Amino acid sequence: MFMTTLPEITDLFSRLASHLQALNENEEEEESINLSISKLNKSLNFSQNSRVRVLDAALSILCFDAPKVFDSVIEHSVKTIIGVLSSSITSKVISFRNEGILQIGSSVSRHDCEELIEACNDVLEKLNGRGALSHLLLRAVVRVAVSACCYGFLLPFMILHDVKSVDSRTSAVSKLICHVPREFSLENHEIPLRLLFWYLDPVTLKHDVSKILKHTTERPFLCLKEEFHERLDWRAIVVCLALSPTMFIETRALLHNWFLLTGLTSILELLIGLVSVILDIISCPSWWGLSLEFGSKLTFSSAYFPHKNHLLRMLAGPLTSESLICLVHATSKPVFRVTKVDPTVNPSAMKVVTIDHKSNWALAISFPDWFYFASTLLFSESFQGNFHLKCLSGKPKIGQMQDGEAVSAAAARYIAWILNPIDKSKQELLVEILTKVSEAWTFNQFSSGKNHFDSNEDHALEKEYDCQSTGLWLKEFQSLYVQYSTVCVKDCASHEVKASTGLSLQQNVLFRRIPLGILVGFPNCITEEGCELLLHYAATGRINRLWETNVVGLKHGQWKSHELEDSVMSHAKFSKREATAGACLVFSLTDIIESMSMSLCETEEKGVDFICLVKLKTAKYLINCIKRLIQLHIDGDGVQMLTDLSSRFMRWRHQGQVVVQVDKDLDEVFNALTNL
Repeated sequence: MFMTTLPEITDLFSRLASHLQALNENEEEEESINLSISKLNKSLNFSQNSRVRVLDAALSILCFDAPKVFDSVIEHSVKTIIGVLSSSITSKVISFRNEGILQIGSSVSRHDCEELIEACNDVLEKLNGRGALSHLLLRAVVRVAVSACCYGFLLPFMILHDVKSVDSRTSAVSKLICHVPREFSLENHEIPLRLLFWYLDPVTLKHDVSKILKHTTERPFLCLKEEFHERLDWRAIVVCLALSPTMFIETRALLHNWFLLTGLTSILELLIGLVSVILDIISCPSWWGLSLEFGSKLTFSSAYFPHKNHLLRMLAGPLTSESLICLVHATSKPVFRVTKVDPTVNPSAMKVVTIDHKSNWALAISFPDWFYFASTLLFSESFQGNFHLKCLSGKPKIGQMQDGEAVSAAAARYIAWILNPIDKSKQELLVEILTKVSEAWTFNQFSSGKNHFDSNEDHALEKEYDCQSTGLWLKEFQSLYVQYSTVCVKDCASHEVKASTGLSLQQNVLFRRIPLGILVGFPNCITEEGCELLLHYAATGRINRLWETNVVGLKHGQWKSHELEDSVMSHAKFSKREATAGACLVFSLTDIIESMSMSLCETEEKGVDFICLVKLKTAKYLINCIKRLIQLHIDGDGVQMLTDLSSRFMRWRHQGQVVVQVDKDLDEVFNALTNL
């Protein structure tokens, strides 16, 4: 008969631990080993009449060596404990509201789990060289602890409210985690230990997410998707999140709340990366090391995004102007929640529901392709019939069901909603400002009278704006944003309402990136120097004033340590932080272009051309950012930072295809990086 009470189980743990300790201290003393065997044998005798007492005699007859006997007894002892622990887990069906519900629990109470975990820790520390036994024992204890706990109901409270009650139980669990093997496998379709630990103590999930966030914050040049796939510990985490929609929802909520509190771009990028990876694992599990059989058991995407499945289908679908208009209709509907209205609640606090982790907005910001697509369509009226991407899915959607004005208006509304999802009046003000921005660009284009098109090409060649025209337009763009910000600040002061830090910072960063829609959709309409102005403004918020003077011609392939030549950014003394932001912007923009090309372009060849053209326009700015980092001694930030930049640069270079026009300059920069 198996023991099922905690005192009997822990007593068996303590006896096993003491005998292991005796073995470790007297490995060469056969007499001590024999004594340990005898005592261990007695500890397995659950009653005085037990038949196991014949073990001593049987062992002596068979003439086993003492060490081998001891190892064998230890193995069977551990397996006995595992059997006892497994037998303590029970399941039954209970009736609830005329339905049957499967209830799983353990005879070990939740309050007794800490003692059980401590006993297991003591044994695991002494089971050196017995990895398989340690793993089996660890899994058995964690399964019992999870079955005995009610933590599953406390996850949202503990994670989102950041409870600081790190008691002795959490300390015991953290010690137990140290024994988790580094190897990650899904043999026998078992629940991964990491996932069991998340259920056992939600703080461990928070720790895992924080660790990844720390790495991504300190190493800005990492490519998240590659890291999630190549780093085994990170891959184990995202696979576990894919196996548990509940844990993914909690992780997404955690990161979303952190972003609203801090406004850190690195948090938003990690959130976007996790959403992308989870959807990728669901659609292509074999690429992530999951068998077809195991992958077929993964749940549908609706489980990871409950109540937002209709919106998810649009956001994860192809980029078309009609889809954008449908998206605007879907996100403009008022949010209703079935809750009692508390008259004591501040109305401004009730608005938070529109930006919490369950909101449409929280889901939409995880799909940045739509923001850049809307930024491109914002200027589409200026280029009717001349949209660089005539490779739009299903041929030109603009002009079929909606005219260019309607599409541009929808783009403005979507951008305004992303920038300010809370206040409808501020959204209307943003729409007005964005319309003026689009009209200002249109006016600049047609005022010169030099617009010309090549009818022999698949797409028209737009007039190429020089650096001065682009700079003047950027100044007007910036002044309009200053007007909007002033209104928002006055409104917040008059109503004594403080905007969320994350939301206000995001408004600033994303607003600066709206002009990149011109670079994405109409790269032929601006010069390389104009592109540099757009990129530098998007990355830093600064408009370089060098365009107001005559720019000297370029000296190909020459640059000195004390200045940056060959660029409109020559005399812009931007800092290491700004140079890092500029390089990261080009890398992320190219990734987004690559993602958009899969949806927008009819053929793979056109997609490659699309990526290549944008790379050609951004290459000079990227090169000068990296040169500036070299001048500012990026190698002083450590080998890891330099390695990350080199790897990221090489990845960018081979996206789409190599840009032959600047190949020599790229070689020069790469050689400079590798020689640091």
